[in-house]
Amino acid sequence: MSAVPGAHRPAARLAVTLAVLLLGGIVTAGPAAAIEDPTRPSGRVVYGPNCTDGFVRIAVTNGSEPLTLTMGYDGVAAGPATELAAGAQATLQGREVDWGTTVVVDVAVEGADGPEDPLTFRDYTRPTEADCAAVAPPTGTEPTTSAPTTTPVPTTTVPTTTPAPAPTPTTPRPTRPTPSPTASPTTTAPTTTAPTTTPTTTPPATTAPPATPSGPTAAPTPSGPLGGTVSSGQVSPGSVVTVRGTGFTPGEEVTVSLGGVAAPLATVTADELGRVEAVVQIPQDVVLGSATVQLLGRASAASTAVDLEIAAVQTRDDGRGAPWPLMAAGLALLLLAVALAAAAARRPRRDDWASPGTPG
Repeated sequence: MSAVPGAHRPAARLAVTLAVLLLGGIVTAGPAAAIEDPTRPSGRVVYGPNCTDGFVRIAVTNGSEPLTLTMGYDGVAAGPATELAAGAQATLQGREVDWGTTVVVDVAVEGADGPEDPLTFRDYTRPTEADCAAVAPPTGTEPTTSAPTTTPVPTTTVPTTTPAPAPTPTTPRPTRPTPSPTASPTTTAPTTTAPTTTPTTTPPATTAPPATPSGPTAAPTPSGPLGGTVSSGQVSPGSVVTVRGTGFTPGEEVTVSLGGVAAPLATVTADELGRVEAVVQIPQDVVLGSATVQLLGRASAASTAVDLEIAAVQTRDDGRGAPWPLMAAGLALLLLAVALAAAAARRPRRDDWASPGTPG
């Protein structure tokens, strides 16, 4: 009796091929089943921590089985448990996040058989009080109005005349005549001096009128190339983002606005190099999707735009939702196939033996 060499090789190859196919099916079926599992709930963040408050809200839609959902921060319950029927929808809210605190948002899921894999979202950070104070509009500031200036009226000094003192007439006393036989008496006539008047005139003092500028004032011109950036290209409603711009006129006011929002987000003043920086808060009721932040100089009319993506984060598939019963069944089938292949390789077939009477 002698076995035909290599007779068991086709069975071994078949067993190895079957094992590889089963293993590949198990690896690919796990994540696919986790994503397409109709019994699993889904959700998205619709409200994040901001300068007004620190609450987080998640809109969830339940799957095909009743579940109990609890919102949490960093794996710890942060809100009440909510029971949802099959296909029901609800909005979960967690406790208020403190100033400047970052939390990882998740939703614990519990079914009829016990806890299941949670829904996991990205981390959220509430702005600090200093950041919020920087974007808050000023309160109680009254505009200052300068009192009008009055140009003094030129004054003229009226000339004054100073009369000279009236002269006193001098009358010589008569001289007693000396009798002389040959001389006759003589009389001297009095002399009178007429008064003289000398007027004194002071020239009038006049004030020169203020100079009036001639010609129109030239408009200020921007300095440097226009441009703008944002600290994060993707934000969520209620979050805070820093907007920066260059190329504006030094000292001019620059308005920061968001497309689709009527009110401006902020108004800042360009520095001596024409740069601006503003910390703004995205409105809670903004439309999700692509948006544009515009910076407009009031004096120079210079304008630049920055693209921004506003999105509510969906649930994240972290690979923890693989169905373990399915993987265990696949592994059992793989072990069974290997065992059958090994047994088939060890047992000789009937045609492997030489027939009686055949010379060896």
